[in-house]
Amino acid sequence: SPNFTLSKMEGTISSIKLAYTYEFGEFITDSGFSASLDNHLVGVAADLKVPGLNFASVTLYRAFNEATDSDDNQLTVVAGYSNGNLIIDGFMDYAFGSENDGFGGEDSMNLTPQITYNVGPMLGLKNKLKVGVEYSYWTNQFGIDGQDQDAVSLLLKAHL
Repeated sequence: SPNFTLSKMEGTISSIKLAYTYEFGEFITDSGFSASLDNHLVGVAADLKVPGLNFASVTLYRAFNEATDSDDNQLTVVAGYSNGNLIIDGFMDYAFGSENDGFGGEDSMNLTPQITYNVGPMLGLKNKLKVGVEYSYWTNQFGIDGQDQDAVSLLLKAHL
């Protein structure tokens, strides 16, 4: 997800950026065929200075879907906090449904926070080795009313 800084400033908003994200995947249609879920998201982002947080950002994207006429808008919020080796971070995507998306056209929200702890220092490692948990809550997945996901994942992240 590359971005390009347009302006840096002092205050609550620390920078304004152009942002791009490429999402890819596929799904199986009711007739059993594979279809693309590739999206190109182009938008504008604001990096924020929020007391107590290491980082925070809000991005408004226009999402262009290659496979269907389902262009829509998405709001993405990311934030992170750390205290020593404890890290709490995550994101929230809110996609505004499109009547032409080929699914259901409902608004969709994906909230995914993570809590990790760097155990590297305890093991005498120079690089980070994080263990933790991630919770994913996704309502109206792909714009389908009632297609919700609720999952907990255990994490092991090695920084090389």
